Amino acid sequence: MILILEYFYWQFIEIPKRLSRVFLNLMWFGYKFFSIKYCFETLFSPWRKIVFVYKKGFDLGNRLEILFNNAFSRFLGFLMRVFMILFFLIFELIVILIWIGLVSIWIIIPIAAVLGIFISYSLFQNV
Repeated sequence: MILILEYFYWQFIEIPKRLSRVFLNLMWFGYKFFSIKYCFETLFSPWRKIVFVYKKGFDLGNRLEILFNNAFSRFLGFLMRVFMILFFLIFELIVILIWIGLVSIWIIIPIAAVLGIFISYSLFQNV
């Protein structure tokens, strides 16, 4: 009787806990790999710190060109960081869906096996 209880504990509590720990590590890996904290901290920073410096004196054309280049560099940095955040969210969604699928299958398989045995026994009992 104790062996059966240990099996149920292992099947329905211990292994889902281990799977959860593995998938939490995968989620933590995604957070670190995609540098989410850094992406949010530097969301509006220029791309690769490319910044143009204004020259001395007043030249309207030069000032507008540098202003446009700096704005474009910031926009490009924003766009790249937003895409990194989106890739992170897609990665996390895939990890969560796989985790739900594996835990569901892990829990359903023994129940399906027992039901299969009972159904096959009842089908062949009448033969």
